[in-house]
Amino acid sequence: MPNGSLDKFIFSDDSREELTLNWETRLSIINGVAQALEYLHYGSQKRVLHRDIKSSNIMLDSEFNAKLGDFGLARTVQDKGKTHHSTLEIAGTPGYMAPETFLISRATVETDVYSFGVLLLEVVCGRKPGNQNEEDTYNRSIVNWIWDLYKEGRIVDVADPRMEGKFGEKEMECVLILGLACCHPNPNYRPSMKIVLQVLTGEVEPPQVPLERPSFVWPAMPPSFSKLEYSTTGSQRAPFSELTGR
Repeated sequence: MPNGSLDKFIFSDDSREELTLNWETRLSIINGVAQALEYLHYGSQKRVLHRDIKSSNIMLDSEFNAKLGDFGLARTVQDKGKTHHSTLEIAGTPGYMAPETFLISRATVETDVYSFGVLLLEVVCGRKPGNQNEEDTYNRSIVNWIWDLYKEGRIVDVADPRMEGKFGEKEMECVLILGLACCHPNPNYRPSMKIVLQVLTGEVEPPQVPLERPSFVWPAMPPSFSKLEYSTTGSQRAPFSELTGR
């Protein structure tokens, strides 16, 4: 791909304009990855679990359109009705892996959604998912940092300063809340990629998330019926910015 991988842009210390992605481009990239993942989970003949969604595996063409790459860890679910792939090895990249991954020995659509949520958050704020040198990576993660600011009513403060505040705050807040929903410690409360796309196109509101990050508990409690309402209801929203590369 002409523009290489996404991490080169979002983690760069170079402030040159050509290496700084504006809000519209970042949103277009998020939407492109969401479309790719939704197709793998629901559109292909057999369900595919990617298992290694991260910024270095997102390639950018000449128009900064996102292409999901590196399927070395991907697994096909033979039965389209199943949502998981049992595995003996734990696969993925620290910082992007859902907390239950280390307990269930399964790749699921929900673990892919968690990785996508981390990717979304780092694209918005230009910050790596966690300090890989720390033993307790999960509790020092980008997810906890943003959730703490959400609790304080300052979630928009996480936006990459290189964007110089050139974005709609309501739109930014909606995307960040969607990212937190994808990274919910309880996999049963994470939205499907179908819902993610509906939120990004303004068809439904983002899922509600608590102001304080819930503790990770296993086995996970199933969601109540009322918590599933957002998947089929919600006021109509105006679409986000036109999703095109710069």
